[in-house]
Amino acid sequence: MELRKDWSLAYFLLYLCQISYWLIVISVGIELVMSATQLSNEHIVLTDIPVNLELQQFDQYDDLEVAGVMLNISERMSSEMHLSGPYNKIKEAFFVFNGLKIYKNSIFFMLFFLLSRVLKNVAQGNPFHPNNSSYFSIIGLILSLSGGTNIAFQFLNAGHLISLPIINDIGLPEITSLNLFGKDFILAGIFFIVLGYVFKEGTRIYEEQKLTV
Repeated sequence: MELRKDWSLAYFLLYLCQISYWLIVISVGIELVMSATQLSNEHIVLTDIPVNLELQQFDQYDDLEVAGVMLNISERMSSEMHLSGPYNKIKEAFFVFNGLKIYKNSIFFMLFFLLSRVLKNVAQGNPFHPNNSSYFSIIGLILSLSGGTNIAFQFLNAGHLISLPIINDIGLPEITSLNLFGKDFILAGIFFIVLGYVFKEGTRIYEEQKLTV
């Protein structure tokens, strides 16, 4: 990553993306080292497992009227869970949840990497580079597929077609599913796919104008 003297917003965003995906690589490397250390100690500690909760204690605030004002507090919320224990007790959870962490970080790595490729072309004065539309389309597909995969995962878990280690075993109905990424990613994916098509048409028009001139 080489800094330039002719600073611009495009280069600033490019450097942010490059720093972001390198930080992801470093964090994954640290996680792998820590996991290997835990395995050697025979004691596992799993942190920051994102879960969706459904808390029944908020039922009393469902459509509550206060001085003519309707109040509604959703029973659903997101939180993080931590697990610790001997390896032979939670080894399945160790591989599943660490695998999901790597999967999640891989998604963000690919997004930042592809976005940095677009910004590099823009910063170099070539916003209609032929590859930019492909980058946007790939970003859109990654967002849509990852969001759809998470929704399908939650649906299968809710229908007890798949089970989550430890979470389903201990019988806590308040924990409904893992909280990865869902419909927001699908909507963002559709936006980037459309943006990729717009850039593809823009590139075609730009090339035609250059030939005309």
